[in-house]
Amino acid sequence: MSRSCVVTLVATLTFVLAACASGEQSGARAAGGVPAFGVLGSSCDPERVAALRRAGVTTVMTEMQWAEAQPARDVVDRDYLAGVRQRIATCTGAGMRVVLGAGVHNPPAWVLDLPGAGYVDQYGTTSSQGEANLVFGAAARDAAAGYLREIAEGVGFDGVAAVRLVGELGYPAPANRAEGPSFWAFDDAAQGGPGLAEGVFPTPMPGWLPAVPVWQGSPVSPEQVAGWYDWYTAALVGSVVWLAETWRAVGFTGDLQVPLAGRGVLPADREDAIAGRLDGRADPDGALGRGLDYPQQFGVLADLDARSRALTPPARVVVDYTGLDDDTATRARAADPPQDTCRPGDTPESLTAAGLERGAAQRWTIALARSAGLGVVAENPGPPGPTTGGSAFSDSEADQMVQGARYARECGLEAFYLAFEDDLFTPGSGVDPEAYGRVIAGSGS
Repeated sequence: MSRSCVVTLVATLTFVLAACASGEQSGARAAGGVPAFGVLGSSCDPERVAALRRAGVTTVMTEMQWAEAQPARDVVDRDYLAGVRQRIATCTGAGMRVVLGAGVHNPPAWVLDLPGAGYVDQYGTTSSQGEANLVFGAAARDAAAGYLREIAEGVGFDGVAAVRLVGELGYPAPANRAEGPSFWAFDDAAQGGPGLAEGVFPTPMPGWLPAVPVWQGSPVSPEQVAGWYDWYTAALVGSVVWLAETWRAVGFTGDLQVPLAGRGVLPADREDAIAGRLDGRADPDGALGRGLDYPQQFGVLADLDARSRALTPPARVVVDYTGLDDDTATRARAADPPQDTCRPGDTPESLTAAGLERGAAQRWTIALARSAGLGVVAENPGPPGPTTGGSAFSDSEADQMVQGARYARECGLEAFYLAFEDDLFTPGSGVDPEAYGRVIAGSGS
């Protein structure tokens, strides 16, 4: 569906025009240049959907789980897939734009038992966070591709406007933060042994460990460390490209969303980290081992976006920033003057020159995505808890709803997804559909 680029808020003119220039096909933004408003984790329950529509919600993200769809090897729960198909039909029948989260990042236990399906760090620790090694592991990729084929057959893509390619971009979090960053590229396949996925390059420095000053009897140069880290981060974003191509191969023709958190590794920190041979210095946000080199990776996503636009029908690749109004925003809002929200003319260079690259992560990452020509949607972190991005320093969920909507408008985002639908219907959560409706209407909380 095409959308207008008529803008009523002068303060967002630059951002909205940039988003419109980057593509007319997403259908995410509501008419008039304002963001679309949605929810995460939608059940597509008819009564809930009706309440959300009355509030002005037009977009929902609904999620399925790989472990439920394929509880055992060679076993497919057809009833579960049919239920997901019905869920999507209910939401689309009510006029909702549906984004599907396939849950590829939460595989069933049998997948993790496949050869080379677990990530291994430089300490020999296998990740316990439940992600399948889709970066290097051929067996894990084969299983994921089979799962996507089952989705295509058992769920189909009628009414699915976009899919989320990953849970969040990044390798697993550190296994033991006290030891420093975990670099998850020390399984046999990544080191040049058996089981490497087709088209993936193994390490350029077999056996070298971060922080170690020598390799094969010679001192390790900064150029070698930089080359190794470039390989590490390129392999990560390469797995996202592989997922995108696999979705296309099973017949999905809609938009692709890449959720990601935080600001990634800042260029100055990357330089310092490489000078220290990746020994853990210059890693304030824990992004180093997670491989989040956004300047390089956004360029790859921009190339993928260009290829998607050239398809028939054309589609897009869109960044989904998952921490809108996180604790970095609350601290930046307390500055004098406040530095939390986007400004016309924000670029990575201008923010760095002003000393703001370490301020609100949302401002930096949105500017970086825009500089790469990528569209941006966003979601708030949600209330503090082990399964959300909220922290003790975050706004309350009610305030995240208000501030997130404000940032979405001021930053010219294509959509804002409130985390989570369940909270809107849970008494005592501090949010409800009526309050969200007032925020969507622009009349506050």
